[in-house]
Amino acid sequence: MHRFFIESEDIRTGIYLTIHNQESVNHMSRVLRVKIGELIELVSLDMLLTGEIVEVQNTSVKLKILSEKPHENESNVKIDLFQCLPKGQKLELILQKNVELGVHDFYLVQSKRCIVDYKPKDVPKKMERLSKIVKEASKQSKRDRIPELYGVLNIKDVLEKISDYDQFLILYEGETSKGLKGHLKAFEGKRIAIIIGPEGGLEESEVELLLRNGALSTTLGKRILRTETAGFVAVSCIQYEMDALG
Repeated sequence: MHRFFIESEDIRTGIYLTIHNQESVNHMSRVLRVKIGELIELVSLDMLLTGEIVEVQNTSVKLKILSEKPHENESNVKIDLFQCLPKGQKLELILQKNVELGVHDFYLVQSKRCIVDYKPKDVPKKMERLSKIVKEASKQSKRDRIPELYGVLNIKDVLEKISDYDQFLILYEGETSKGLKGHLKAFEGKRIAIIIGPEGGLEESEVELLLRNGALSTTLGKRILRTETAGFVAVSCIQYEMDALG
């Protein structure tokens, strides 16, 4: 079954839900070419609904709600990814695949070695495009929520976020002794964050600043992973250790 997120303009009346969000309507009617009687999954803030299509128009799609149940596809542990801006198209891949892996929210970070430098005037347009990628990946992977995308932060902004987490990890190639598994064995909370450096890594001064403010440095082993690979590996390891992969 295809999955859609219920938007603010969609209206529910009793057992019927009318989809007015034009993006959803176009996708259903023009791309999927849905038919009367077809079943669709619909995600609200706290419930997963199954609806049967009863009417398809150019500006709306009406469904009859057949069932409702609580969300069940999100991880018990909330993993937020702080990703320093990579060059090229890597960020799209990073967001898409980490949505699939279950990252709760994303923060884009401008660190000293970032080659990319988003101009303030360009940020809204870029964030809009990247948010669409996050949303599409959420639908495709049957997430129960769309991760939030925040940015662009500098390292000092990140410092203010560290205390929000039960554990805030820095993937740092200069760390040689404190492995990820060891940190996770000591983890007893529900919120964890990881910061990934850009292609050139985080500067030592940035790491020291993060450490002084409560972050923990960790390593994924002796091999150096690319910035677009590191997040995939770290998130997968955390999900496995937290028994969130089934």
